[in-house]
Amino acid sequence: MWRKVIIFMLIICLSVQPLTGYAHSTDDSHDVVVIVVPALSFLETPLLFQSENPIWKDAAFAAMNVRPDGPYSYLNNMVTIGTGRKAVGVQEWNSFEDSEYIKGIRSRDWMQQLTGKACSDCIIQPLFHRLVDKNKQTTHKAVPGRFGQLFINNQIVNRVFGHSDTYDEQLRYASLLTMNEEGYAEGDILLAVKDDQQFPYSMKMDKQFLIDKLSTKDSQRTFSVIEWGDFYRLFSLKPFMEKEYFNKQLSILLQELTLFVEQVTAENDVWLIAPMMHQEAYELRYQLAPVFYWSPDHAGGTLTSKTTRRHGLVSSIDFIPTWLQSFEVDSDSYWAGQPMQVIDPSVHSRTIHDRVDDMVLIYKTRASVVSIYVTVLVISLLVAAFFGWFHPHQRIVWQRWNRVCLLVALMSPFWFLSLAPLVSYIGIIGFVFGLIIATFLSGFYLERYSRYPIAFIGGLTAVVITLDLFTGSWFMQRSFLGYDPIIGARYYGIGNEFVGVYMISVLMMISPFVYKKGFYSVTSLGLLSLFMFIVLGKSSLGTNAGASLASAIVFGFLFVKWFHLRMGKKSLILITLFTVLVMLGLFSLQIGDQTHIGVAFERLMAGDLSYITDTIIRKLKMNVKLIRHSHWTQLFVTSYVLVAIILWKKRMQLRDKRKQLFLQTGVVASFALCVFNDSGVVAAAISMFSVVSTHYYWLAKCKERKELAPFHSPKSSLPIEDKT
Repeated sequence: MWRKVIIFMLIICLSVQPLTGYAHSTDDSHDVVVIVVPALSFLETPLLFQSENPIWKDAAFAAMNVRPDGPYSYLNNMVTIGTGRKAVGVQEWNSFEDSEYIKGIRSRDWMQQLTGKACSDCIIQPLFHRLVDKNKQTTHKAVPGRFGQLFINNQIVNRVFGHSDTYDEQLRYASLLTMNEEGYAEGDILLAVKDDQQFPYSMKMDKQFLIDKLSTKDSQRTFSVIEWGDFYRLFSLKPFMEKEYFNKQLSILLQELTLFVEQVTAENDVWLIAPMMHQEAYELRYQLAPVFYWSPDHAGGTLTSKTTRRHGLVSSIDFIPTWLQSFEVDSDSYWAGQPMQVIDPSVHSRTIHDRVDDMVLIYKTRASVVSIYVTVLVISLLVAAFFGWFHPHQRIVWQRWNRVCLLVALMSPFWFLSLAPLVSYIGIIGFVFGLIIATFLSGFYLERYSRYPIAFIGGLTAVVITLDLFTGSWFMQRSFLGYDPIIGARYYGIGNEFVGVYMISVLMMISPFVYKKGFYSVTSLGLLSLFMFIVLGKSSLGTNAGASLASAIVFGFLFVKWFHLRMGKKSLILITLFTVLVMLGLFSLQIGDQTHIGVAFERLMAGDLSYITDTIIRKLKMNVKLIRHSHWTQLFVTSYVLVAIILWKKRMQLRDKRKQLFLQTGVVASFALCVFNDSGVVAAAISMFSVVSTHYYWLAKCKERKELAPFHSPKSSLPIEDKT
C-alpha cells in the first residue's frame, strides 16, 4: 500500500515540478534602469531584431496592453504605469526642474503659489494635487506618488533623466514613475538632452551623460528612469519630412538606441517600454506596445504575468509589482497587477510579432464582422417571428427553410469558435465564406437527418467550449466572439459572448430529458449543475464569478420548477443555505491562482466595501456604455421584445412541459447573466437570442406537424414534439 502511495506522490511531484521551475522571476540584486521610449511601436521592432547587434535577441520580449482609464495618450498611459492602476492625467501636466521658468515665473515659485510648498534642487510637478484629486474621483482610485514614496521609505534612490520636448510643446512624463507622494523627484531633465542640429528639433539624447550618471553608484540601490524622446521628436516631424530621409534618420536613431542599451545592460536590469505608439501605428490599430527586459541572469525568452496568463503578453499595471519584487519590497493588495516572469527562452521574436499581427487583425476587423453577424441574427429572429405570428398557409417549404435558418443561426457560435485559428491563414474574407458554408451545411443536415437537432447543437457547442476552457481557452483567445487583449477587459477564462452561448447550450442539450424524475436523472442534473458552477467559476478555467453565480441561480430555478416546490419557511431556509454555500463555493474556487475575482474576495473579507462598490459602479457604467454604443444592443432589444411577446401571446407558447420549462429557465438565465456578469448586456443578448430561436424552431416544427399529420396521444391532446 505504502509503495503505491509513494509512487503516486512521485508522479504528482514530477508533473508539478516543471510548472514551478518553468518561469524565471525578475527578482534579483541588480539596480534597475527603465528606458521610456514614446512613439516606438511594433512597426519598428522588426528593424531592431534585424540589427547585427545580438543585444535585442538577448532580451525577454513581449507585447503590453497600455489601455488607461481614459482615452489612449502618452500622459494617461504613463500615469497608469506609475500608479499600478488604470488612471488618467490632467491637462497641462508636466514636470520641471526647480530653476526652470514657466511663462516667465520660476517653476519653484509657481509651485509655491499653487500649493504653498516648495523644494530646491528637485524636479517638481506643479499640478500634482490636481492629478491626485482627479484620480480620486475615478472608480479605480489610483494614487500618484505612492510607488515612488515606497521606494524612498525603503532607502532606494529614484532618479529621472531626459524629456521628449519639441519646439512647440514640453513633454516630461518619466517622473511619473519616480515622484514621491508630494510630487517631487530627483534627477536631470535638461542635461540628459544635448543640442545637435542634425537631429529632429535640434535635440538628441546625450548617451555619454547618461552612461556617466548610471555608472555613478553609492551604497544605496537605484531605480533610474530615462525618457528617451528622440523617437517622439522624429515622428512628430515626420509629416514634414522627405520619406527617404525619414527612414535614414529612423535607422540612425535605432542604432543609437541599440548602442546605449548595449552599454547599460552589463551591470543593470534594464527595461525598455513604449508607453504610447506613434499616430500612424495607432491608426493601423497596433495599439499593443513593445516591452524588452534584459538581466545578467538570463538571455532571451518572453514575458508573462498572472494578470494575462498569456505568453508574450503583459499589462501596463504589472510593472509596479515587478519592480517592487526586483528590490525585494513587499507588495500589498493595492496594486492591481501581478509581477512579470521570464519564460520560454527558446521563443523567437518572429513568434511574438506573428501573435501581435493576429491580435491586431482580429481587433481592427472585429467591429465589422460582429456588426454583420448581429444584423443577420436579428433578421433571422424577425423572419422566424413573422412565420410564428402570421402562420402562412400552404407554404411548408418556407417553414422548413425558416427552420434551417434558425438551426444555422444556433450553430454559428460553434463555428465561430472552431474556425478561429484559421483566420490568420485564410484571412477575413476566407473566414466569412467558410463560416457561411459550414453553418449552412450543418443546419441543413441537422434539419434533414437529426432526430434531436436542438439537443445535438447544444451538446456539441457545450462540449467544444468545455474542452477549450480545459485547454487554456486557446480558441476563444483567437475568436471574433472571444475577448480582445488590446481592449484588455479580459485575457483568459470565458468571455461574455461565449458564456451566454454556453449557458443556453447546456439547457438545449438536456431539454429532451428533463421530464424524467428518477434517481439517475436527478443525480445527473445535480452533477451537471455542480460541474457548470465549477467550470465557470474556477480560477484556472472560466474565471467568471458572475456567470458561475448565474448558473447556480439557473439550476436552482430549474430544480424548483421541476419538482413544483412552493415557497415557505423551509424553502426560505433552504434558499438562504443555498446562497451561503454558493458564496463559499465561489470563494473556494479562487484558491490558487491570483485573479481579479480573488482580489475582490480578499478586499471584501478585509472590509473594503469601497472596492466592491467601485467595481459595481464600473460594471454598471460599462453596461450603459454597451447599450448606447454596442452592436449587440439591437440583438438585445429584439430578442427581449420577442420573448415578451411569446410570454404574452398564449397561441405562441408550446404546450409541451419540457419546452415550457426550457423557455422559462432560458429567460431566467439571460436575466441572471445580465445582472451578475460584467458587460452583461452582451451575454444577455446572445443567450436570449438562443432561447427565442430555439422556441421558434419548436413552434415551426409543431405547426408543420399539425398541418401535415394531426396526431393526438392517448393521454393528451398535445402533438408529438419529442423529435426536436
